Amino acid sequence: MLTPIIQRLKSVVDPAISYAIYLLLKPAFERFRTFTFNSPVLVIKAAGGLLVKTGANVCHYVVKGKNGQIATATDMAALSGTVANGAYNIFVFTVNSAGTLAATMGTAGATEAAVKWPKLNSEHAILGFIKIHVTGTGDFIGNHATSGVLDSATIFTTPSTDVQYINTVGSMFPPAVID
Repeated sequence: MLTPIIQRLKSVVDPAISYAIYLLLKPAFERFRTFTFNSPVLVIKAAGGLLVKTGANVCHYVVKGKNGQIATATDMAALSGTVANGAYNIFVFTVNSAGTLAATMGTAGATEAAVKWPKLNSEHAILGFIKIHVTGTGDFIGNHATSGVLDSATIFTTPSTDVQYINTVGSMFPPAVID
C-alpha cells in the first residue's frame, strides 16, 4: 500500500517543519506523476494559420496520476502576447488533469539563450513548445489576424526556421529554479 508523503512526514516532531518539507517535496513528486508518453507532433494548423495543432499522433499523457489523451488534429490553445521585432521567445503548450489545454508565453530575449521559460503549473504536463524569432517587419502578436500568422513571410523572414515546433516526451520542468 502506498503511503502519502504528508502521512510519512507526521513522524517529524515539529508540524511547521513537517509542512515546510511537504511544500518543498510536493511539486517534485507531482512532476513524477505528470508527463507525456509520446509526442503530439505539433504543426501549424493550416497555411496562413494562427493556431498550432497536434499532427498525426494521438498523444497519451498522465497528469497527477490520471491518464488522458489528445486526439490527432486537435487545436492547441490560442497564442497570446506580443514578441517584438528582432526578439526570440517561446510559447509552451500544456494540459491539466481535466484535459484542458493551455499556451503560456515565456519572457522574450535578444538571443535564444536569453529567453526565459514561463512560470508553469507543476500539475500540468508539457506537450511541447514553439520557439519564434521575429525577423521580418513588425511584431508578432499572438492570435492576431495578420500579425499572428505563424508562416507569415512579413513577420518572419524565413518562417520554416524562424518558427520551430519542439515536441517533448516524458517529465520535464525547465522553469524550476535550483540555486
